[in-house]
Amino acid sequence: MKIEEEKSIVKHSKVGFIIALLLTCAAGFLEAYSLYYRGFWGMMMTGNLVYGVVSIVKGTPLELLTYIPVVILFAAGVFLARLIEDKIAKEDEKKYHVIELSVIVGLLLVVMAIPTIFDPETKNPDKFAWPNIISNGLIAIIGGFLTKSFASFDEQPYTATMMTANMGRLAISTYDAIFGEEKAKSRKAALKYLVIILLFAVSAAGCYCFYYFVYKSLEGDTLISYFPNLTLVLPLILISSALIVSAKKKQ
Repeated sequence: MKIEEEKSIVKHSKVGFIIALLLTCAAGFLEAYSLYYRGFWGMMMTGNLVYGVVSIVKGTPLELLTYIPVVILFAAGVFLARLIEDKIAKEDEKKYHVIELSVIVGLLLVVMAIPTIFDPETKNPDKFAWPNIISNGLIAIIGGFLTKSFASFDEQPYTATMMTANMGRLAISTYDAIFGEEKAKSRKAALKYLVIILLFAVSAAGCYCFYYFVYKSLEGDTLISYFPNLTLVLPLILISSALIVSAKKKQ
């Protein structure tokens, strides 16, 4: 009986890490998408707060209309995720994760329907255009969900959207793997943090490569406005896969 319980725990641990990998890969792609196709960060609130404050110092306070709504919507995403967890599916972790991932898939589909507005001269995204702001606002809500409800694997804290925290945890786990008491456990944690960081970076780089080598060669306003959103098929597949895995996961 004890052996079966241990196998169940190991399986549950592997499933949690698989979901973390899928969401991290999707988050890396979405963060790069928000920057290169919408003009500014969709999930990095530190950067948006810095840009917002700097805009006041520069004497261009109207730029706050770009950054502040996204910051507020990120907080709203965290609030909504907490509401779902506490009220809708309080006693069933699998159920509320499935609900939240379903909401994320729905939000991505909406973003895919919003045209990207580019500056006609530079062909760069216009970060002051409302379609781009709305799109990044929806991505910020997704970031809020990921930050609140998908913040651990194997009882280890992590984040799919902010690699600064994961890098700090990687450093701590590496130290513990060398000098700590539970060296084997710390080595496994350090390796998993490293994989998550590299996967996020590779995903973001993949989105940029698509932007640089494919989008830059396109011509035609209609094609340019909607074509970038096809890149969201990849994170849509990744998050849908996480939804399926989560739905099948046993408690």
